[in-house]
Amino acid sequence: MMAPLTGVAIRGIVSAVPTTVARTADYTVLSEAERAKFAAGTGIEQRRVAAPGQCASDLCQAAAEDLLAQLGWERDGIGALVMITQTGDHPVPATAIVLQQRLGLPKSCAAFDVNLGCSSYPYGLAILGAMMRTLGIRRALLLIGDVSTRLCSYNDKSSWPLFGDAGSATALELDDGAAPIHFDLNSDGAGKDAIIVEAGGLAARNPAVPEGFVDTEVAPGIVRNRSNLVLRGADIFSFAIGAVPPSIRRVLDAAGWTLDDVEHVVLHQANKMINDFIRKKVGWPAEREINTIRDYGNTSSVSIPLTLCAGAERLAAGGKVMLSGFGVGLSWASATVELQPGTVLRLIDSDHAY
Repeated sequence: MMAPLTGVAIRGIVSAVPTTVARTADYTVLSEAERAKFAAGTGIEQRRVAAPGQCASDLCQAAAEDLLAQLGWERDGIGALVMITQTGDHPVPATAIVLQQRLGLPKSCAAFDVNLGCSSYPYGLAILGAMMRTLGIRRALLLIGDVSTRLCSYNDKSSWPLFGDAGSATALELDDGAAPIHFDLNSDGAGKDAIIVEAGGLAARNPAVPEGFVDTEVAPGIVRNRSNLVLRGADIFSFAIGAVPPSIRRVLDAAGWTLDDVEHVVLHQANKMINDFIRKKVGWPAEREINTIRDYGNTSSVSIPLTLCAGAERLAAGGKVMLSGFGVGLSWASATVELQPGTVLRLIDSDHAY
């Protein structure tokens, strides 16, 4: 097992969502009966969709501004900023560097992007926390955001009604008294085609050329082009229920926790059916799980911090929390964290566009 991350505390998390609501009941590509079946299986009744011109950076900036204000942190004391996204503002430069300037952080602040999706939160805590400990960076920000709806074709019933948009900011601080964070981090590129955007920038394997934007009917109710997201749901289901329960067990063993020790469980909000299968295979009670899938859908990289923020009332006293993210890559990761009482957890609405 990986060595635990010691001496790094989570001081606060703020997540931001757009105000526009997309309801499953209004999605006319599906029939009324199909909409009811979809909502029952996935658990998704509505999602948030970014405003015109609003990017992942805008949602993360709104979350970070609010978090810094809540904590009263001086900006010149932020030594690192890591942005995890698969929908950055530009192919070049890194969105993290754009946000370093927009947030008014010092030029001594190290800033860079990481391209990950559903496993982002455990990976992000490991990357930034280890960097802080190694380099002696006292305070840092982990920003995670995606506007996945921009990647989906409205006429693709396999992806459009699943995804929502959101951004988040997590404040980390060196603290020798912080409880250790244990990790189980995994990847399997053999499954890369399960969730993929095939065409991209001019330097990509499949460049963004005009013929790549021609819509094609792939199957009944699935119309998209090579620049839209492809989601092979059956492949993801099989992967998740097979790979995630062992990961959770490994990280619990590493932390020396039993299921009875875990006070709260936050899974990537993939869909209700997948998460119910994982819960039953591992064996924790349903009431310990915090969910946001009904109101926010699958928010990709942001789903774990978003769900932590939505559960602020339940987490006000802190406690032992098990986290697990899984999906695009294929990539999956689990972590055990102990939140302190009074940790800042807020969920805000924002249509801000820079």
